[in-house]
This record gives sequence, structure tokens and C-alpha cells, in this order.
Amino acid sequence: MKARRAICVALAAAVAVTLATVAAAGPDAAKQRVTITMKALPDGKFVLEPVQAGAVQPDSGTTQVVWHDPRVVTRDGQTIDIYSGVAWTLTGKRGTLKLQERSEWMRTGDALIATGTWKVVGGTGAYAQITGHGRSAHVGHNQGNGAWYASHSGLLTSK
Repeated sequence: MKARRAICVALAAAVAVTLATVAAAGPDAAKQRVTITMKALPDGKFVLEPVQAGAVQPDSGTTQVVWHDPRVVTRDGQTIDIYSGVAWTLTGKRGTLKLQERSEWMRTGDALIATGTWKVVGGTGAYAQITGHGRSAHVGHNQGNGAWYASHSGLLTSK
């Protein structure tokens, strides 16, 4: 009798752990890691590459970016240009993906470099039901007057 009770308790514990694991994995299982690389200026092209399987498929196309004058701050002697509300429109074969970004730009003597965060604010076609967010890295050659490259990595989720 004690052996049966011990087996039942062990089985119940195993079921509880399994159910908790499945429940915890639910929201994360729907998130898909992606990387969007861009030659943002002067000709505006992007490539979206899924890093793992999910609803979003590879895509490529053109970019448009709109930004406003930055807020300039000094941290420990370094001047930083903070751009908020930068609007990206990525138009690919599968639809249009709209991102909003905040980035902090620093001078290096030749290139400008930046890191930032972004989020999905809209989309059409295959991107109509997509949400997500992530981090970005940028380089703008010739003090930002030359070629400008960006990489946006993050997580996308189908609504």
C-alpha cells in the first residue's frame, strides 16, 4: 500500500512538473529570433533573416527612415546624440514592416557608431499580425555622411 501511494505521489509530481514546464514554455515558444541587416544610406536596402524557425520567413527589400534632430547630452566628457522616435519602413516581398527606434550615437573620429532599441509599430501583408522588439547597432562612415549600416536583432511574435 505504501509503495502504491509513493508511486502515485511520484507520478502526480512528474505530471505537475511537465504541465508547469509546458505552460512556462508557451509564451516563449511563440517568440522567433530574427536579424535585420541594412545598408540604410544612401540606397536603403534590408535583409530579414530568421535565426530560428517560426512564422516569419526570410525577406529583403528597400528601407526608408525618418528622424528628427537629436537631443545632445554629455556623459563623462563624451558627446552623445540621442535620436528618439526614428521611424523605419521596410518594404519587402512579403509586406511592409514598420519599426520605431531610439538610438545613441557617438563620434569616433571617422565613423559615427550607435546602439539602440526598437519595437514593431505596424505592418502589412505577412507582417500585419507581428509584434516584437530588440536591440540595434549602427555605423555611419565619414562622420555619418558616407555609407550607413545597421543591424536590428530581436524577437518577433505573431499576434
